[in-house]
Amino acid sequence: MKSFGSEGILLPVYFIMLAVAVYLNFFTGGSIDPTNITINIAMFLIVGCIILWANTHCFMPVNRMMRSLQMASSNFRTAFDKKGNYLWDDYKLDRNLFKNKVADKRFFEYCTEKSRCDISGQSDMCDIDDYFNEEFIDALMKRGLVSIIPGVMTGLGILGTFVGLSFGLQNFNTESASAITNSIAPLMDGIKIAFHTSIYGMVFSLVFNFVYKKNVEDAYAGMESFLQSYHKYVAPRANPTASSSFYDAQALQMMQLEQLLDQFGDDLAVKIAQELKK
Repeated sequence: MKSFGSEGILLPVYFIMLAVAVYLNFFTGGSIDPTNITINIAMFLIVGCIILWANTHCFMPVNRMMRSLQMASSNFRTAFDKKGNYLWDDYKLDRNLFKNKVADKRFFEYCTEKSRCDISGQSDMCDIDDYFNEEFIDALMKRGLVSIIPGVMTGLGILGTFVGLSFGLQNFNTESASAITNSIAPLMDGIKIAFHTSIYGMVFSLVFNFVYKKNVEDAYAGMESFLQSYHKYVAPRANPTASSSFYDAQALQMMQLEQLLDQFGDDLAVKIAQELKK
């Protein structure tokens, strides 16, 4: 049985990196720089808010739904073995089939449309694949927003790098040897900020990107497994030939019309040429 929930590693990684930041700022023997600490706190607050939002609004809702679909697939097989026939009539009125609000709402929309198509004699025009698919996962995961988060985390690290260098160079004085010597400490503090924030940003970006890609891959595979189980035990896949026959007929009519227009153009050209020769 496939497991979902790789987003669980984000918070442990976050607290590990937070512990690293505390160690580097307070226990490495150097001076405690308030500017460095302020920039670190700001970065960790932003990253923490991003991780919490992604977990609660993107990854966790999808993975909860996928676990409910996986459990439903297992129940389909058990019920099919008992009944020995397709289970559509048993489930078409079930409003709590998946025990998941999002999935049950989507299934209700599908059942409503399929029942309407059955009444109108167009049962092949509606298939569950039109409701449960990769686009549905993308919308529930808010994939358009989530996909830019690794870049945002990398950007935060780069931003911290430039901010740190700016603070380090702000008071750098080259008027004399003693001034240069006195300016080295602030410069090194700025470089420390630059390197630290770059490390944090890269680590968060790499880990988040892995979690994001893993969640998408697992969700797509789980959805495909659910659809195969549904078509095998609940309702067979709709006949695509019937649903596309109207469009095939339209394409044939357009092709015939183009042939008539071409023939008319050829005949017209011949007649014009004959008139010009007279």
